[in-house]
Amino acid sequence: MDPFVPKGQPRTPGGQTCGYKPAEATGYCGAPATWHVMWDGALDNSVTCDTHMELINQQWVYDDRHPITADCTMPGALWKYKHKRCEFPTTGAPQAIETLVQEV
Repeated sequence: MDPFVPKGQPRTPGGQTCGYKPAEATGYCGAPATWHVMWDGALDNSVTCDTHMELINQQWVYDDRHPITADCTMPGALWKYKHKRCEFPTTGAPQAIETLVQEV
């Protein structure tokens, strides 16, 4: 068995529903995503539900994963391996946002 997941077509950024789609299926799972999975060094990643995370753990290898947050599917968000999460960078953000972040 091939340890690497068969990758499908890229999905629209910003979606937080499970992207699992077997080759024979006509649509994606669509359940609320609970995990963000980094597949490989090429930075291919996807989001998945608990049920399909179990399947992933049984059948394929992946580089990293973490529970999904609001930042995970934002264009420009950065994967923070050490902290096990994604973060939207504040560098270069408008001053109002930088100030808000600093005050929190």
